[in-house]
Amino acid sequence: MCGILGYVSSDPSLDEVRTLETAIKALWHRGPDDRGTFRAAYGGYRVGLAHTRLAILDLSPGGHQPASTDDGRFTIVYNGEVYNFVELRAELEGLGDTFRTSCDTEVVLKAYARWGPGALTRLRGMFALAIWDSREGTLFLGRDRLGIKPLYVARGAHGPGDLAFASEVRALLATGFAERRLSRRALSSYLAFGAVSEPDTILAGVTSLRPGHWMLWRAGEVVEREYWRLPLGLEREASFDDEVRSIRPILQDAVRLRLIADVPVGVFLSGGIDSSVIVALATRASDAPVHTFTVTFDEERFSEAPFAAEVARRYRCAHHQVHLPASRAVGNFGAALQALDQPSVDGVNTYFVSKAAREAGLAVALSGLGGDEVFAGYANFRRFGLLRQAARAANRLPARLHRGLGLAETMEGAPTQLRKLSVLLAGDGSAATTYAALRAMFTPRERRALLADDMEEPGDLGVTVPEDLERLADGGLGPVNAYSALELTNYLRHTLLRDADAMSMAHSLEVRVPLLDHVLLERVMRVPGALKIGSRDNKPLLTAAVPALPSNAVNRQKMGFTLPYDAWFRGPLRPWMEALLLGDSVRRLRFLQPKAVERLWRSFLRGDRYTTHARIWCVAALAGWCEANGVDGVDGVTS
Repeated sequence: MCGILGYVSSDPSLDEVRTLETAIKALWHRGPDDRGTFRAAYGGYRVGLAHTRLAILDLSPGGHQPASTDDGRFTIVYNGEVYNFVELRAELEGLGDTFRTSCDTEVVLKAYARWGPGALTRLRGMFALAIWDSREGTLFLGRDRLGIKPLYVARGAHGPGDLAFASEVRALLATGFAERRLSRRALSSYLAFGAVSEPDTILAGVTSLRPGHWMLWRAGEVVEREYWRLPLGLEREASFDDEVRSIRPILQDAVRLRLIADVPVGVFLSGGIDSSVIVALATRASDAPVHTFTVTFDEERFSEAPFAAEVARRYRCAHHQVHLPASRAVGNFGAALQALDQPSVDGVNTYFVSKAAREAGLAVALSGLGGDEVFAGYANFRRFGLLRQAARAANRLPARLHRGLGLAETMEGAPTQLRKLSVLLAGDGSAATTYAALRAMFTPRERRALLADDMEEPGDLGVTVPEDLERLADGGLGPVNAYSALELTNYLRHTLLRDADAMSMAHSLEVRVPLLDHVLLERVMRVPGALKIGSRDNKPLLTAAVPALPSNAVNRQKMGFTLPYDAWFRGPLRPWMEALLLGDSVRRLRFLQPKAVERLWRSFLRGDRYTTHARIWCVAALAGWCEANGVDGVDGVTS
């Protein structure tokens, strides 16, 4: 895992040496084991590439980047892991290629040299990469299918045909390729969902290369193409046992491949289904005891320690239980906020468990991230179809009655769920609007109250709707798989994966996500949704594929890995939170209403049921991120 940044620029005043040195410094936490830069020129453009390395495979200097082919034509900077590199290397050797190293970087580079953009379809893993072709004068960018690894792009910062890219938006800020202004649409989508929806980023002028896409720059012009899309189709008749038998070997292979490393590997263990599955399969594939990590708290109702310990004993793991008292959290919360590459309502939990794993000597950790979204682990998988039917029925009512269904959103003191339901029933009944209402952080009215008067909200807040989903959802695609598709392309992509990358890489820790293996996903997405729903949201398809899991992992009520935010925000973290929410941090942000923020905080302190800790943290993380990164303006809004 690494940090990458690069540019093609026609600006003669660009200080390339300083820019690349700044890039290395900004990305050093992502790769403290090595650093490298590359510079070239072509047709009036100057090219620069920077790389910081976290050594995982081939720890020798042979893994140094930027790396070039023997003839010097292609040069790569690459962030990620391709787990089938051994098989790809054998195929390339059969075609006449020779190799100097044992790392996957050289395999990816020579695969591109031979197959061009088509090489991406052969890669099984997580990656964000850039390849400069000195003969053709092109810069190629590619990103993995699910968006596990980030890749941000800024165009025109130093000239109309210029382009810069990086692993983090903060690196683009540090090097001057991005301005310190928020995107107005991104700000609204952040308040709507607790994270900015791609392809937008929080910064104006910076976008994310979409997952499953590649981009090619040539002489100031850019083309973008899709090479993979989420598999959606009409559901068929199938037997549960047959589906389990087809999934089991793919699942086993997905975990086995992600244990390949030349450094210590462990597993984040909560004691729930997803992490227990990974521990069980990792144990079978490993000759040594698997290292597992669990975070515990003073507040016992948030602790999954007994369940994690039971799983660790069952599989004879080398178990590490890391206690996080409130006193330590207080001292580290500011650092966790600083580690966010973009503001987010989530991610702090990953920061603390990643810190513990790295301090214990790990460089790689496997996570159960994606299990809920792929195998239908949330209650909303049951609700989505019924709620969409209700919204569509409401949409057929006379206009006056239909508008009246939205009035509950304006009721003072109305519970959050009632407000969301009101928004949902007043919508058009589409899959996108139903999903947006279910995932809403702040309703439209609440967003208008928080934003300054001149901050008119855009109509499109960025719900990503996979190709053909609306049409298929009205046909043979059941509500379970429709909701799974929306979760995978929204909440998982925009919040969970982005935060997992930023918070783990803040500690130079690589997190691998076997349940998001694209081969596994392509198979599971074709399983009828009815087979994924159990009696207690316990993911029967997944648990049947890995028999003999501890009963507490399978049958207990779902907890989710969260921190004791309510107790901490009202207790030891209250002074820190009030400094963010009631002090200069918010007052300097001309796009927020300080009095509305204060009312929200007072409501939380009173214990009002519609003011959750997530809403409080959403605003605090935004204010803190803007303060840490010197951002206080919004695109198109004058001070």
